[in-house]
Amino acid sequence: MSGLYSALFSMAFTSVAWFAKVGTVVGALLGALLAYLPIAWVLRGQGALPQRIAVRRTAAVCCLVWGLVLPPVFATAGLVWGLSHGLGNVVEGPLSTTVRATVETWMTRANGLRNSVLGRYPLAKRLSESELATVMRATPEWISEVFGHTEVAALQQKAEDALIPAPVIAFMRGEFEAVAAGHHHREWLTPTLERLRARARGASADWPTLQETIESMVAPSAFQGAASSIRTRAWHYIWRMVVRALLLSAVLAGVLRLLWRLPAPLPVRAPPPKETPDPPAGENSGG
Repeated sequence: MSGLYSALFSMAFTSVAWFAKVGTVVGALLGALLAYLPIAWVLRGQGALPQRIAVRRTAAVCCLVWGLVLPPVFATAGLVWGLSHGLGNVVEGPLSTTVRATVETWMTRANGLRNSVLGRYPLAKRLSESELATVMRATPEWISEVFGHTEVAALQQKAEDALIPAPVIAFMRGEFEAVAAGHHHREWLTPTLERLRARARGASADWPTLQETIESMVAPSAFQGAASSIRTRAWHYIWRMVVRALLLSAVLAGVLRLLWRLPAPLPVRAPPPKETPDPPAGENSGG
């Protein structure tokens, strides 16, 4: 999870950060509007019917919470949306092109695959289902090593449209390492793996070759799936933040409305003043 956060944060300092800026501004405006509506409702209610001091103080606290919570939460949600959108564009764009070019270069070298399990088979060999299972376990690990190679950084420097931050490369390398270790299930790579398995179960003439298997895992469709997965995971965090803020606001509004409906306590009547008896007439006349 920290890898995704680091990759998202790194996008704030790239040329595609305008997604984050737009998302932050729109989110802040939406949050301010949602905070204004209950605050205006409270002000109208307070003006229409005077309330007790405790209720007025509770209403002031509710207005303060709405003003301090809703705009920042929605601005943060817009920021995360913009960063995830920009990160997805980088993953399915320049990063996909860079990694695919590096993988193709490594496959053409004599020692590009020799140091891994993939070196057991020639590139043109068609893989049976059992051989494909071995290759699919080894290929993500080999691709993760490609991510850490200096050639990726060299190709990154040549990209003119958008630079790829190092945390983004580290994030995708961690994604392939997780697939290789089997610690996490990555749905964005599942369609590619299922297509390869389906071919391996068919006629031997249609079995995938080693080269086709490797190229499938770094194909544009695989990186598009990774970009969609990033956006989906970001939407999950955005949804959780927004729902919690709205639930808090709704609870405060419900409590305040309940307090308004409670009958006001009856005013305590002051005891009547004691009547002092008039003095006798003889005392007033002095005798």
